[in-house]
Amino acid sequence: MNGERAGVEGPLMNIEIDDKSLMMIFLLEECNFTCAHCAREDEPMDPGYKLSFEQLQGCLSDCRNLKSINWVHFSGGEPTLWKEGNRDLVDLLLEIADAGYTPGFTSNGSLFVNYSRCRDFFARYFEGSTMPLRLYFSIDTFHKNYNPEKGRARSLDNIIKLKQEFPQAKADLLIISVMITVSKEVDSLLPDEMIDHYESLGIKIGFVPLYPIGRAKSFSHLCPDLDSDNPEELGAYRRYYKKEDRKRPGDAEDRLKTDHIILIGNDYYFSDPWHKVGQLGHLPDEIIGAYAGES
Repeated sequence: MNGERAGVEGPLMNIEIDDKSLMMIFLLEECNFTCAHCAREDEPMDPGYKLSFEQLQGCLSDCRNLKSINWVHFSGGEPTLWKEGNRDLVDLLLEIADAGYTPGFTSNGSLFVNYSRCRDFFARYFEGSTMPLRLYFSIDTFHKNYNPEKGRARSLDNIIKLKQEFPQAKADLLIISVMITVSKEVDSLLPDEMIDHYESLGIKIGFVPLYPIGRAKSFSHLCPDLDSDNPEELGAYRRYYKKEDRKRPGDAEDRLKTDHIILIGNDYYFSDPWHKVGQLGHLPDEIIGAYAGES
């Protein structure tokens, strides 16, 4: 089925996170970072939560009824920590690709600071699939996963290196983005030279405001006020703020028209605020109808 959906894959910038082309799956609660701004405590994941391989297969089966879905993305926790028997994250990504969907995941990049492990991970994927693979790195001052003196992240440097070693046809399938969490403080920004460097190498850079959710509630005074027109209330984030992009749909009917679905265990949700909308294998008719294929 790999070739069946290949034609729907367009430029990365044409697909937004908040749309009906995406199925988001929370893979596990475990993480090897203890970030001060982590949102997990406000998300409906129990301690020790981990999605099973069988649950993933059930989700992919449900996706066949949601005609607008064309990519399936893992979040967490840290997805690269997932294991079940002899399976790891690469096996899950290949399962998604074999079902005809573009796979992706968000990572803190820790697995990829070792070049050998980095290369083995992506070599395994591209030996088993010709589908594009989307990787979103969370790199910022909160994650502390880059060298501030050198203005470089070893995880990104390793992926750039392996893309240069892969055949061009394979390298082009690996789509890398960096998401940067920005607060009111100027020091929350990555160095401009660092951003320019990675953008010049084809890495897409995106910026998200620090939200007062999860652990970030403890320093909510640093969160940009996105409802304000006062630049001081936006702080460092004002460079990237577009008010029209921050508007979210209000009632449930509006959300059906725009939101992506999130799977956690056996339950499907809309987020912000969290609202359960269905169960694995039993999606309501209104959800199926809303995701009938019209974007």
